[in-house]
Amino acid sequence: MSTKSNLKPIVALGAIFAVSLAVSLSANAADNPFFKSGNAKYIQGDYHGAIADYDRAIELNPNYADAYYYRGFAKWGLGDYRSAKVDYERCIELNPNHADAYFLRGFTKSKLGDLRGAIADYDRALALGLLKLDDAEVYFFRGSAKSDLGDHDGAKADYSRGIELKPEDAKAYNNRGFAKSALDDHDGAIADYDRAIALKPDYAEAYHNRGYAKRDLGDHSGAMADYDRAIELNPEDANAYNSRAAAKSALGDHDGAIVDYDRAIALNPNFAVAYSNQGSAKAGLGDYRGAIADYNRALALNPDYAEAYNNRGLAKSELDDSHGAIADFEKAIALKPDFAVAYCNLGTAKGGLGDYHGAIAGYNRAIALKPDYADAYTNRGAAKFELGDHDGAIVDHDRALALNPEDAAAYNNQGTAKGDLGDYRGAIADYDRAIALKPDLAVAYNNRGYAKSKLGDHDGAIADSSRAIELKPDYAAAYANRGNAKSELGDHNGAIADSSRAIALKPDYAEAYTNRGVAKERLGDYAGAIADYSRIVELNPDYADAYANRGNAKSALGDHDGAIADCDWAIALKPEHVKAYNLRGLVKSKLADYDGAIADYSRVIDLDPYDPGAYYARGDAKSQLGDYYGAIADYSQAIELKPDYAAAYNNRAVAKADLGDHSGAKADYDRALELNPDYAEAYYNRGDAKRRLADYHGAIADYDRASDLKDR
Repeated sequence: MSTKSNLKPIVALGAIFAVSLAVSLSANAADNPFFKSGNAKYIQGDYHGAIADYDRAIELNPNYADAYYYRGFAKWGLGDYRSAKVDYERCIELNPNHADAYFLRGFTKSKLGDLRGAIADYDRALALGLLKLDDAEVYFFRGSAKSDLGDHDGAKADYSRGIELKPEDAKAYNNRGFAKSALDDHDGAIADYDRAIALKPDYAEAYHNRGYAKRDLGDHSGAMADYDRAIELNPEDANAYNSRAAAKSALGDHDGAIVDYDRAIALNPNFAVAYSNQGSAKAGLGDYRGAIADYNRALALNPDYAEAYNNRGLAKSELDDSHGAIADFEKAIALKPDFAVAYCNLGTAKGGLGDYHGAIAGYNRAIALKPDYADAYTNRGAAKFELGDHDGAIVDHDRALALNPEDAAAYNNQGTAKGDLGDYRGAIADYDRAIALKPDLAVAYNNRGYAKSKLGDHDGAIADSSRAIELKPDYAAAYANRGNAKSELGDHNGAIADSSRAIALKPDYAEAYTNRGVAKERLGDYAGAIADYSRIVELNPDYADAYANRGNAKSALGDHDGAIADCDWAIALKPEHVKAYNLRGLVKSKLADYDGAIADYSRVIDLDPYDPGAYYARGDAKSQLGDYYGAIADYSQAIELKPDYAAAYNNRAVAKADLGDHSGAKADYDRALELNPDYAEAYYNRGDAKRRLADYHGAIADYDRASDLKDR
């Protein structure tokens, strides 16, 4: 979140004016004592006195070009750049070949913000080739103007030419290093800063700039050493404290960073960048309110500071102020329309409000501005996942990983998308990779545990959820998932304990209430289960599954009317709710409403033609109504879908027997017993079939076997 202060190449005219005064003067000088007196006063630093003398010299000779030229010098010394520029212009009118006047007019234009005009004057000075001043200086200043215009290639070329002319000029190496850094040639920049420091060991600015280049290469320790040296050489340099603070933050020392930001602000109370960066350090410590206060101060100093709006938006997001965050990101974008990071953050804030289409729009814009923006692809994939576009999510995560193979979050998100497509093994492979890259990524452990549970590895799931909890003790989802895995292993009390912990951490956690309700049902605590399901309905009256689950518990307690009412609610909320239709069909069968049961099971089959249980249950209802042929057809379909369905063979045999087909019935009982040798009811029924077929010894043997199994 931190932002850099605005480093500038070093620009200083220094002694070149004095050098200019030492060059040969025009012939008019000998006849103009005021001119000579003005020069002497200038050299002594008496700029006002010098200007008064140059005024008198011009009165004596209004066409005296050098008097205008040197009066411009004196005015420059007083910071009066506009008047200095007028004098240089008059000098050029009188002497169009006065190369030095072009050079100095270019300098005053640069000071007045007319960088393109300055470059044109520097070009003219060099083209005339009659400079009394140092040509290297002209290249130096032209390079500075180009750098300020963002023409870092042009700046580098000018600094290089200046170095050819003046190989021992430390500031030229420093400035060329700045241009190289702006062109992402940080190694080349460091080499230039090294040379500048070798030429001038007390060159604080070069140490400072070299620190920036090292920081851009990720060498924060090396950067901090350079900032330390810059501060030793110039203890009043607020910018160096700001830079050192940023390096400390990058190394995780946010407290130390804040101390340095405080020092930078004490030295420069209007240092907006330092306030913004200090806000980022506070955010790194979790002090988001303190961070916002610093961003507010930065924005009070600089209302057009796009980065501060972006950073304040991030802090507001951490405080769950999504609307405030969105307003800040939008302001940052209004100020800086190509701010890809702000678009990405805007997308995340919108996603936090459930506006996934808006989120994707933000990520799309970020990617359009920055096609190699790995985080934007990762986040867009997550938003697509929330919209059910799992294939699209995987494509985005693949792109993110191609750009950044070390992106643990992208692997984690891709695993989640694969899991929702039923590819749990692929999901686990992605979670493995995420964990290898970031061993403390609690969410990846939790997600891997969920995938393992889906594959039946409940012990592995418990181990992963437990690891997630070790890393993040307040991780409600991990407790919920571990509880679910424990329930699957028969540890229903352990499941209830974990679900209760999840609810304590997150009182509105519907899934945890569901898991606890299921565990209570499995322990026979139907009243407790109903209480949990009722709580879900209070939290979310549109949660269809909660009604279906509560209906199941009510049915177990014999409250069939209440069960049907809950199933009706579930179906009204979710017309394709297979479980609710199945349960309502079962309850209607218990109430002898077989026609109603058949209608519900038929609806299940419409929704899921591959559900063997629905065909089996409908067959039972048809059998109760005496529709044995219809029953046999349904049992046969159930067997086709599930060839090891022993109960379907048994019940089909009963229907066949009711139609007098005892041989066919016996064949089905035989198959049921092959599949389940301890199936007491099938032995008893086969005994009846054998008796009908006059196999009395066989019948007796089957009755005995059925009796033995029931007595166990």
